[in-house]
Amino acid sequence: MRITRKAIVATLAVMLPVALTVGCGNQDTSSQSASANSQASDSQDSRNATDSGEETSLASGLSGFCDGDSNLMPAARVETTGQYLGISIDGFDNVKALDAKQFYAYTLMLKDPDGTWYQVNLTDFTESGETEREITNLSTNDSNKYPGWNLSTDDATFETSIPDTMIHQKGDNPTWMLALTVDGEELAHCPADGDADFE
Repeated sequence: MRITRKAIVATLAVMLPVALTVGCGNQDTSSQSASANSQASDSQDSRNATDSGEETSLASGLSGFCDGDSNLMPAARVETTGQYLGISIDGFDNVKALDAKQFYAYTLMLKDPDGTWYQVNLTDFTESGETEREITNLSTNDSNKYPGWNLSTDDATFETSIPDTMIHQKGDNPTWMLALTVDGEELAHCPADGDADFE
C-alpha cells in the first residue's frame, strides 16, 4: 500500500506528539570508551543481521539528500550516526516568517523494504510555545517521545538528532520523504516528487 502525501497530513493531524524535556549528564573517560566500543559492536551486529535478512535497528553510517519543491524546504539531509537519526532542513527562516497561528510540523516518513512505515513528527505549537518530537511505527502504533528541538545556530536551517532505535530495517535500506505542514495545510515536500534513498 502506498501512503500518499494527503495521508501523511491526515495521520499528522491525529498523531501530534507530546513534549518532554530531559538533561544530559557527563560521563567519565572510561565510560565514554566503553560506550564507544559498545556502539561499534552494535553497529557491526546490525550490519551482519541486515545482510542475513533479519530485522535490525537502522544501520549507522547511512545518509541521504533531497531537493524540495519550495523555498520553505529547498533541501534536506538525513544521516544515521550510532543510534541517532540526524535531520537537517533548509528554509527554516522562511517557515518562521509565515507566523503560523496554531502549529507547524516537519513530518519525516521512512519506509522499510518490508512495507513498514515509520513517522517522525517534529512539531512547534506556536500558540502554546511548546515543541514536540515523536517517532511512531505506523504498523503497530507504538510511539516514543524524545526531548530536545532545534539544535541549529543558523536561522535558515532546522537541525535535530533523535534516537532511532525503534526504527528497524530488514534487508535493504529504507526510503524516506519529508513534508511541511503549517496550520493543517501541507505546503512543501522533499524530495519534490517520490522518495529519497538512504545510502
